[in-house]
Amino acid sequence: MRSPQQVLTIALALTPMAAAWSQWLPNIDSLVVRQDDGTKTQDQPTKTPSPKSSLSDDSPEETGTAKPTQTGKDDDENKVTVTNTKDGKTTKTSEPKHKTFNPLDPAGGVNMIDPPTTAGLTLYRIDNTDPITWKWNYTSLQGKPSAVDVLISCSKATATWTLTQNMTFAPTATFTWDSNKFQNEQIGNQLPVEKYTLLIHDSEGGITDTPDPGYLAPFAGFQFGLYTAKPYENLNKWNCITCSGAAGGPLDGQVLAFAFSMTLVTMFSFTWYVTGIAGLV
Repeated sequence: MRSPQQVLTIALALTPMAAAWSQWLPNIDSLVVRQDDGTKTQDQPTKTPSPKSSLSDDSPEETGTAKPTQTGKDDDENKVTVTNTKDGKTTKTSEPKHKTFNPLDPAGGVNMIDPPTTAGLTLYRIDNTDPITWKWNYTSLQGKPSAVDVLISCSKATATWTLTQNMTFAPTATFTWDSNKFQNEQIGNQLPVEKYTLLIHDSEGGITDTPDPGYLAPFAGFQFGLYTAKPYENLNKWNCITCSGAAGGPLDGQVLAFAFSMTLVTMFSFTWYVTGIAGLV
């Protein structure tokens, strides 16, 4: 056991070293850790959860108005194709797209093939069991109509009859009309024996519309006549009151009186002429 004198000597020897501790050694607190007394709580860092995405894992759907795109050539030039961007399907709408052509281009017309317009006035019997057939094609047509209407009109009767509507367009059209059946269906508005005009126009327009260049103009260039048969009459019982062969008719006396009067006028005129010239001589 050391004596108190030895302990004091060691303490005095270590005093200079304690004074120089802070100059050449690290801070004592960094080497000696104090014991936690348990009265204080050390803050522990907490993990902040990453924000959840408000978007779902599904791919985003495109919304909005589908953009129309024009497809096809002449046959589909009046149609608009609409693509649905949601399901990728392609559908067609019936909305026509009116294309503008050169203003100097003529409007489309109708050329009658059967009967030809050079054949003169064609007559048809209304109550005939054989249907009437008309055939035509189109000229200078750039914007094709989807369908046409066929009508007939009579200026004397100031009436118009529709024969068919929305007739499918074809470059060469053939239309068959059963006039006998049509007449029987016209109650109170039957076809009179008269001259008629064939009317053809675009189903999307009217017969009085102003034609656009390249599009079908209303057609009214073919006239024809309709007639009905008269009941049979025996010629032996028929008397023509206006014919010269009908003996005893009222015209016989009139003709004789006219001939006799003209004879008298001629004789008196000639006599006066001859007498007058002789008197002057």
